[in-house]
Amino acid sequence: MSAGNKILIVEDDPIIADLYQRKFAAEHFTVELAGDGITAMEALRSHQPDVVLLDLQLPQVNGIEVLKFIRATPELRALPVIVFTNAYLGNMVQSAWKAGANRCLTKAICTPRQVVDVVRLTLMEAQAKAEAGAAEAAVPPSPDPVMDSAPPLTPDESERDAAFQGEVRRQFMQASPQMLVDVRQRLQAVVKSEADVAYLRWLEERAQLLREMYRTLHSLTGKAGLAGFKQVAQLSSALEAFLRELHEAPQNANSSSLRTFAHAMDFLSRLLEIEGQGEHDTSTTPLALIVDDEVFSRRSIISGLEKAGIAYVSLDNPLEGLEMLQRQRFDLVFLDIDMPEMDGFTLCQRLRQIPGYARTPVVFVTGLNDFQMRARSSLAGGSDIIAKPFLPIELAVKSLTHMYKARLLPTDRGSGTAP
Repeated sequence: MSAGNKILIVEDDPIIADLYQRKFAAEHFTVELAGDGITAMEALRSHQPDVVLLDLQLPQVNGIEVLKFIRATPELRALPVIVFTNAYLGNMVQSAWKAGANRCLTKAICTPRQVVDVVRLTLMEAQAKAEAGAAEAAVPPSPDPVMDSAPPLTPDESERDAAFQGEVRRQFMQASPQMLVDVRQRLQAVVKSEADVAYLRWLEERAQLLREMYRTLHSLTGKAGLAGFKQVAQLSSALEAFLRELHEAPQNANSSSLRTFAHAMDFLSRLLEIEGQGEHDTSTTPLALIVDDEVFSRRSIISGLEKAGIAYVSLDNPLEGLEMLQRQRFDLVFLDIDMPEMDGFTLCQRLRQIPGYARTPVVFVTGLNDFQMRARSSLAGGSDIIAKPFLPIELAVKSLTHMYKARLLPTDRGSGTAP
């Protein structure tokens, strides 16, 4: 791989694009920027870079379409393409692999140094394949490549990296509070909006607000990942995916889902303050217990937990659940309310009496979402409630919020049902 490789960075956020441009220029790359998919395809038609760094979530023409264009153009077919994805949007990740991405990076967890190392590694692989006469680039087995193959940094490189990272963190800390304010203001507009106008117009207005919130959180996720705010980036990434689903079906933005979103946004602000003060270890894998006698409900909860990366034990009998709680330590508990032999309220009250479970987040899953049910859940010792039917990504957001809250604010019981 020769010095001065040309890279096309396709990123619609001007601040993130500028940071990557500066980082790659410092690494002796010739950098070209494209702020949308159409501009990217026009640039690729006129001249070919050595590698493309492509955000999939672009306005108008998205990254998948750009990737398909590259693979359908004979002179570009072997061009290495590294894409940024959201780990909570599994269908988009699969679409990227199918369309011919060389590597998929999770935007929320990649530092600038890691992205540079992945680009260099991908270029070396492409050069080796070209020299061996390989026509097609092989798809790697995992979405995020292992970084162990990157060479160690020299002292000067380490110093420059540290200085750059410090500047990125300062910029993020300055910009993020206003971004959170913007999302909250639009959320209030969504909550206050009423279907007193034509229904289709009301849905369009809601969809527009949700789209604006989604774009802001997409930007926040990218900036948090660049700045190394891992927990903020992960929760913001889940909220981003949640908003994307609500935007695609704005009728699902009901009181329960909006309450979940509001609760997570409130904690995201607190999480930003906490993580800005130093590193916090969240490396251990949490474990959740599900006790629900309905098969479909359990499957929905499991789907949400899998999106959040939380391991689980699933049971259909509350008595077995109580016995399991006494034998095994769980970090999060989901309880159906209406179950035979013992209802969820009673199980929660019994759970709170077990040593070590006074502050464990307990979320009730129910088909009812009225004030009386929420009051009863709180009196029984519950931390929150989620109404059926719910989107798996909503449960993932709720799970991450309670998990981080319990870990980072251990003196807080983590109860406080979402407002």
